[in-house]
Amino acid sequence: MAKTNLIAGLDIGSGKMTCIAAAHDEETNTLKVLAGRSVPCKGLRGGMVSDIRETSSAVTHILGSIERECNRDISNLFVGVRGSHLESFSNHGTYNISRMDKEITRADMDLAVENAKAMPLKNDNEIINVVTQGYAIDKQRGISNPEGMEGSLLEVDVHITTGSSTHMNNLAKAIQRPGYKIDDTFYSLVPLAECVLTQEEKEIGALILDLGGETMSVGIYIDGILKFSRDIPYGCDLITSDLSRLLHTSRQNAKEIKEKYGVSFPTFLDEEGEIPVPSLDGRTIHNIKKSYVLDIIQPRVEELMEQVARCVEMSGYKNFPVVGVVTGGGSLMPGITDHCVNILGLKEVRRGIVQRELITSDDTFFDPQYSTAMSLAIYASGCTGYEEYGNSSYDKGSSMFGKFGKWLKGVDIFGG
Repeated sequence: MAKTNLIAGLDIGSGKMTCIAAAHDEETNTLKVLAGRSVPCKGLRGGMVSDIRETSSAVTHILGSIERECNRDISNLFVGVRGSHLESFSNHGTYNISRMDKEITRADMDLAVENAKAMPLKNDNEIINVVTQGYAIDKQRGISNPEGMEGSLLEVDVHITTGSSTHMNNLAKAIQRPGYKIDDTFYSLVPLAECVLTQEEKEIGALILDLGGETMSVGIYIDGILKFSRDIPYGCDLITSDLSRLLHTSRQNAKEIKEKYGVSFPTFLDEEGEIPVPSLDGRTIHNIKKSYVLDIIQPRVEELMEQVARCVEMSGYKNFPVVGVVTGGGSLMPGITDHCVNILGLKEVRRGIVQRELITSDDTFFDPQYSTAMSLAIYASGCTGYEEYGNSSYDKGSSMFGKFGKWLKGVDIFGG
């Protein structure tokens, strides 16, 4: 494989960073994952920078190791953010077509979106994403792409995500300090949903839930359109804390017990048995029953799902999602989907990974914990000027991720 430019998606998670690096494969004419890493970061709390030096050190470690493995520099870096500082809402914009021909152009559409963005923001907030939901021409609604049509009044509905400028600036400093350039930054749930949900799920009404360590991201799609998104400042690290406290062991031991033996629903408790638990000082080991671990985990998972249920109820779309897709590292725990069905009232819930037709990769990286980072890399491949990354004869329009790139032209990244 020739040395084409390396594009990377960096997911700024809850206490960790995850990165996927990919490039165009000339042999298969597809985007191919070359390397991936997930590393803990003490400088992040809830997706926000708490220590710029620790965060910068983690960036150096994860991106540097990927560059060494691929034997090339990262030329394009796309960063996904999350956290309680993010707020999302819908807004409406209009634009009058005063020309004689009345034919709507891309510039007219952009001006309508700019008018939708012209709204008061909280102090220290800035726009991160603007996702177009739909257009109307002379009060005729349900138009997905008005370019080339005629009309006098163009209206647009958009879904806007804002975030703390202070946090965004601190994150940018932490990444740029080792010498890396950020090409784009945006709310991670947007590309994640586009790569994990199917079009049929978005049309029928779907809820996507990204279960992180310190945050949970919730998105609701109705009639193929993102209607609601929100980050909840609680996550699966609470389970680790509960296990550590009640089993009298270190957080690292508790995390290993959670990942190896943890289940959240009784039917997944295969057999009764005992689990060795090291003491806090590591000198002694005591045994506890597997059912006791379930008794600790189940109430906490139920509490987390109830937080999601309250978020959905407050959204105003409680009765619209029919199916659910759970992704992120927390989705790997057996029984999570059962709790989503029971507590959220969904008809069907599945564990979600990036759709395999969008990218070529080893099975290792088709894992929920890599889904967001992989989605960011797919976004990069669909951007205008992709031919820089690979063969200039590459036909974006005939590929799945080329089509994804066309969709993203309707997304105003970082409000600019």
